[in-house]
Amino acid sequence: MLGWEYIFCFTKLSKVSKKSFLLTNNLLLTYIRHWQVVTDNCFLYNVRVRLPSMNTALKIILVDKNTGRSAMLRRALQDKGHEVICRMDSSANLRESNEMTHADVVIVNSDIPDDEVFANLTEVNKTKPKPIVMFTEESNSEMTSSAIKSGVNAYIVDGLEENRVQPIIDVAMARFREFQALKDELDATRNQLSERKTVEKAKGILMKHKNISEDDAYQSLRKVAMDKNKRIVDVSESVINAFELLD
Repeated sequence: MLGWEYIFCFTKLSKVSKKSFLLTNNLLLTYIRHWQVVTDNCFLYNVRVRLPSMNTALKIILVDKNTGRSAMLRRALQDKGHEVICRMDSSANLRESNEMTHADVVIVNSDIPDDEVFANLTEVNKTKPKPIVMFTEESNSEMTSSAIKSGVNAYIVDGLEENRVQPIIDVAMARFREFQALKDELDATRNQLSERKTVEKAKGILMKHKNISEDDAYQSLRKVAMDKNKRIVDVSESVINAFELLD
């Protein structure tokens, strides 16, 4: 019996087609089996996936204490041209492993994942984010939620079969790239907001202490930035620091 492939979608959808729908990243998801709300802004879809293979040789870290199962998976990966650069018995060693620097994908096999496994993956996702595939024999809603929060990109229940490994990896990598793009965009927006607040604070200080208009304060910051070949935000930080020392 084929297991289900859990694909994480970070977009709200009010209606779901009974047969298929197309995501913005052009992944065609078909035969929807089940869906449920996991958070306010995240839907977890239980689907079968059809998409072209990336046909790229990957360096993979395999986490599995079952030597027989890991040997089967290693063979399946090698048949697709991939390389298992490291096999670990426990996810506890992932974060400190030097191989994480070179890995393209992390595959975790866990009969019944526990809180320790998810905690380890969370730390990896914070420090050395990689596409993560998890195979498990059993699951429940709590485990599924923990998998999402820990950064797992493809969560497969009772579905470790050789002919399904490549599509699952493709999906995990696509979801990882999409999530990283969203994260980078969010980080950039937060940084812009922080810089804007800094400039506004520096303008306020100049307006108060020099009794000038907002536009004149900005032009003063801009002139200093141009004269010293610095960004306005850097000049603004210098102004703020200087006046804090005087107060």
